[in-house]
Amino acid sequence: MGSKRKKRAENEIKRAGGYFTVSREWFNSAAFRDLSLPARCLLTEFQNVFYPGRNGALSISVANAAERLGVDPKTARKPFHELAEHGFIALTKGEYWQERKAREWRLTFYGCHGKEATDEWRFWKPGEPVVKLAKKTRSTKKAEGKISPSITKTGGKTPPVPAESQKPIFSYNEESMTYGLSESRH
Repeated sequence: MGSKRKKRAENEIKRAGGYFTVSREWFNSAAFRDLSLPARCLLTEFQNVFYPGRNGALSISVANAAERLGVDPKTARKPFHELAEHGFIALTKGEYWQERKAREWRLTFYGCHGKEATDEWRFWKPGEPVVKLAKKTRSTKKAEGKISPSITKTGGKTPPVPAESQKPIFSYNEESMTYGLSESRH
């Protein structure tokens, strides 16, 4: 008896290398629509390096982003800030330039370390960033392997309340190494 072969559908395409999905929910959101084209492209690059179990340790350096996006390194910094402020990526580990290690990020629309997606992009409103990353200066010192000091850190205490227009929704707790809603937004 011969084996029956399944006939391939005409519209079925076989491609090597895998794929990633784009959810219409966040794609059609006001937060995504407000992103610049370089930020949208960088988000696609983050999805390209994403694998289940690796979220939270996604690393693309500014130099690598500049090469991938085909822009100047000075131009490549802004999309990182834009994606964080719009709630699509969250900083999980600061850079350690002495060992040539770039920052590590997580995509908020995927789960991380067994927890559900946080979808911070849903909290974005025009003029109200989800989290405000400070511009990097030469005098800023980074602690070895710790989160960047430019994110609001709570350390288990109530964070100081910033100006209304710059009030971050999410803050970082050093003790539990987690992000949570800021006390002022509950």
